[in-house]
Amino acid sequence: MTEKQYRKKWLRWHGQYEKLAYKELIKGFRDLGNSIPFTFMTEDNYEIFLNNNLKQEQFLNIYYNIYKEVGTIHGLRTGKQINQQLKEFTVNAFLSQFDRNLIGWLLENATDRITIVKETYLEYLKQIITQGIADGKSMSQIATELTKRINQRNFYRWQALRIARTETTAAANYAAMQSADVSGVVMEKVWISATDSRTRRPPKSEFNHLQMNGVRIPKKEYFKVPFNGGFEKVMFPGDPKASAGNVINCRCSSAVVPKRDKDGNIIRI
Repeated sequence: MTEKQYRKKWLRWHGQYEKLAYKELIKGFRDLGNSIPFTFMTEDNYEIFLNNNLKQEQFLNIYYNIYKEVGTIHGLRTGKQINQQLKEFTVNAFLSQFDRNLIGWLLENATDRITIVKETYLEYLKQIITQGIADGKSMSQIATELTKRINQRNFYRWQALRIARTETTAAANYAAMQSADVSGVVMEKVWISATDSRTRRPPKSEFNHLQMNGVRIPKKEYFKVPFNGGFEKVMFPGDPKASAGNVINCRCSSAVVPKRDKDGNIIRI
């Protein structure tokens, strides 16, 4: 498959992944809001009250569901592409490794990002309450309005859309690396940029994803994304450990390809 063909498929797939993640996020944020007993909060305790009723584990669970669903689909798609050349990718091996590693990988790599999502969600609820108090509404009125807003169709929509785009990029690219791990051969990864007007590049962005297009490196090495005359290291597009400016709304992909020796033969592990 050529780079152009892969890019076309990836952008179509990514759109599908975004829809899946957005649906999961909207449901998750609504369920979180509905789990809070707003009728028990007061003007004096609402900040502590919200903090005590929203736990990090709840947001981790939302992330897990997104990565599990998107990662499984994309990992199997990557495996199918690998098998067009090798016929050695096995579905069971991928699913076993992906299931075994996912939660630990999220805890090691995405905790900071999950914390930011939690804090942003909390701040949004607090702002609604603060505004209600400033408008002279009773806490009972504010609680009723909060519940109505949480159950509206567009509740937290703008944040869910942003998170969906960012996390599906990370989830899919992480799963592609897991697929490569069970291929039985030495693999390389290739950065595939969207190459349109929205692709990161100066002067609009400090990071240059357009320049990264086509860069090929060993699977276990870091990509070096140009940044202000230097670079930032990432394992793949959307890497949760990277700077926000490097990954938020990123639509780039990393394709995995077998490494070949000087005679053109695939190198086995």
